[in-house]
Amino acid sequence: MKLNSTIAAIVLGLGTASVASATNYIYITGSTAARGAVYNSLAAGVGFDGGVAPSVIIAYGNANPANGSYQEFVGTIGGVQTIVKTAWSGSEAGVADVSGSGTENFLADPGTAGVPATTTTVSTSPTSGNLVASTVNLSLADNALTYSRNPGSTAVQQGPIVVVPFVIVKNHTPGNDAANGSAAWTNITSDQFKAVAKVGTDIGLFLGTAQKGYNVYLAGRDNLSGTRVNVFGETGFGITSTPQQIELNPGSGNPATTTLLLPAGNTPGTYYTALGQSSGGTLAKSLGDTSSAADLIADPSGNTPGFYVIAYLGLADDATATGSPYNAINLSYNGVPYSAAAVENGTYALWGNEYILSKAGSASNVTGLQSALAANLQNHTDAYEIPLTSMLVKRSGPTSSPTY
Repeated sequence: MKLNSTIAAIVLGLGTASVASATNYIYITGSTAARGAVYNSLAAGVGFDGGVAPSVIIAYGNANPANGSYQEFVGTIGGVQTIVKTAWSGSEAGVADVSGSGTENFLADPGTAGVPATTTTVSTSPTSGNLVASTVNLSLADNALTYSRNPGSTAVQQGPIVVVPFVIVKNHTPGNDAANGSAAWTNITSDQFKAVAKVGTDIGLFLGTAQKGYNVYLAGRDNLSGTRVNVFGETGFGITSTPQQIELNPGSGNPATTTLLLPAGNTPGTYYTALGQSSGGTLAKSLGDTSSAADLIADPSGNTPGFYVIAYLGLADDATATGSPYNAINLSYNGVPYSAAAVENGTYALWGNEYILSKAGSASNVTGLQSALAANLQNHTDAYEIPLTSMLVKRSGPTSSPTY
């Protein structure tokens, strides 16, 4: 019995170690908005022994590896070969994972299950055969636990460590614009956002005119998204409020087209509030031209074409949405267009604090990497995050205003 107890203690002490292979594993999930800074930090060697960059770096899901949905890094932590794997599920999903025993799908080890053995970037998403489910060790979150769906979580939180901005975009609908002159719509207020989130509205609300006969709907993230928490909190819609969202069915072409998604078993003429994308990248790629798409909410018969869509995104996903072939257009928020300087000086308020969380009782290799990322993430930001050292204002959470 004593021998068995000793063996069990050794295994528990290894945390995520694989005894047979002498390889440790650390699994990271959470915020899609901060994944670029995490990628840059890990690729530079942050948290690895001696700050030595990983010997193998693999990314899937985007031509830019920092924007990949899945990444893995092979290096040494605590003198043991360690594979750090990321899968960006959304902030609230990550908080739930480190608060309990939830799992996410991560890339298989390099050189197995069709995953390349050497450093590479694969622009397409992995197949199910490339993925292996695992419990999570660390999570990035765009909001503190206090403002999460798990405020009583036992997860250990560090931060804020960096600032992540968000933007609201409208999809590009040249046919609609030509019909009603709505190309002049360049701004959205918090009250206008709330109106769309509650029930949708006619484009005339944004143009200051009578109704034009073209509706504006909200396409967004599911309730596991930190982007959603921040935007719903800042606009005053309410971080736990249920929106009236639609989901879009992306089409092909350049420029891309898209249609209203009508899930099997549901009838036209109604909203489907459960709909929301689990990924900001997927949401961005759904924002095609709806000039010729049937508005099945306003007219269940499908005889009324043309509607507008707004969406809320982190900057990395915004770069996808506003690029070809989707061509979405950024809107100013409360009269202020997004810029890093506007966030830093407090005039642009759509942003959140980034935190890193570990599961309670994590092994030292996990908590060591957590602390290293917390201390160094702001030194490895890209165009999609803002270092805390650049901020002239601060806020406690998404329901508070920036203050000096």
